[in-house]
Amino acid sequence: MAEELILSYLQDFIPDTISQKSKILAVRFLKLVFGVWNDTCKLLQDIDGKEFKVDRWIRAEGGGGITSCLYEGNKFLNATVDVTVVRGHMPSQAADQLREAGRMSTAWKNDSPEFLAISMNTIIHTRNPHVPSYSYTLRLLVIKLINGSEEGWFGGNVDLTPAYLVKEDVMNFHKTLKAACDEHDLSYYPRFKKRCDEYFFIRHRGEARGVGGIFFDNLDFRAEKHFDFVQSCARVFLPAYQPIVKAHLDEPHSEQEDTWQLLRFGRYVEFNLIYNNGIKFGLFMPGIRIDTLFASLPITAKWGYMLEPELGSKEAELVDVLRRPRDWV
Repeated sequence: MAEELILSYLQDFIPDTISQKSKILAVRFLKLVFGVWNDTCKLLQDIDGKEFKVDRWIRAEGGGGITSCLYEGNKFLNATVDVTVVRGHMPSQAADQLREAGRMSTAWKNDSPEFLAISMNTIIHTRNPHVPSYSYTLRLLVIKLINGSEEGWFGGNVDLTPAYLVKEDVMNFHKTLKAACDEHDLSYYPRFKKRCDEYFFIRHRGEARGVGGIFFDNLDFRAEKHFDFVQSCARVFLPAYQPIVKAHLDEPHSEQEDTWQLLRFGRYVEFNLIYNNGIKFGLFMPGIRIDTLFASLPITAKWGYMLEPELGSKEAELVDVLRRPRDWV
C-alpha cells in the first residue's frame, strides 16, 4: 500500500498541460522507473541490513520527487536511489546546458518552453575496495513549444567504476549489456558503449572514470521500439551488478587498498563536479533538491600530489585500462 501511495504522489506531478498521448507515455515511463527504484532499494537494504532514509520532497516551481539514501551502512559507504518528476518552464541556462550536450532543438532554442523531466538515478559506493562503484540512470524529457507542438526523448546510462580490475567481472558485465542491446538493434551496443567511454572521461586527467557501460540519448519517446529498449535496460541494470557484489563484498582488504579506493573516489568527485551533465542541468534549475543532486558523490575521498601507482601493481593495471579504454566483448 505504501508503494502505491508513493507512486500516486509522483504521478500527481505530471502536468495536464501536455497532450494526452504524452501524458500516457510519461505515466508508463514513471511506473517503469518506479519499479526499478523499488527493486533497487529492497535489494540494497537486504544486502546491507540498514534501512534507507526516504525523503519525499516538493519543488515550489513545479514537481518533486522521492530520494532514498543509505549513508554509512554496514556494507555500503553510501547509496542513493531517487525518482524525480520536475516540470515548469525551462530556464535559459538549463536550455544552454542541453544545447552543449547536443540535445537542443533549434525550434525552441530562443523560447522558455514548458517541460517535463522524469528521471530515476542510482549511485552505489561500497566500503570494500574490491566492489566497484556503480551508477545507472533512466530519464525522459518532454518539451512543449509555444506553438503547442511537443518533442521528447528517452535517455539513460550505466557504468561500472572499480578501484581494482577483475577482467572476468567487467567482461560479464558488458556481455549482459550487449545482450540487452542486441535484442533490439545490433548497432546499439557498439554505439552506446563508445558514447559511454567518451562521456565518462576525465579530460584533465586523460583517463576514464571507470570501465564503461552504455550511454544513450535522443531516443524519440513516441516510438514504441524505444520504450521497449528502455524497458530491457530497466530489467538488466541491477542484475548486471549483483554477481559482482556477491563475489567480492566480503573479501578481505588492506589499509593500502582502502587508501587506493579513496584516491579513486577523488577522481569520481572530479568527474561529477566538472563534467556531469545531469549536475550541470540541475544547478540551473530553480528549486531543485541540491542534496539529491550531489548524492552521486562518495561521502569520503582523498587526493595526493603527483601520485602514480607502482609499475606492475594491481593499481597500475587499473590505471592502464582507464587511460586506454578497450573492448570487453
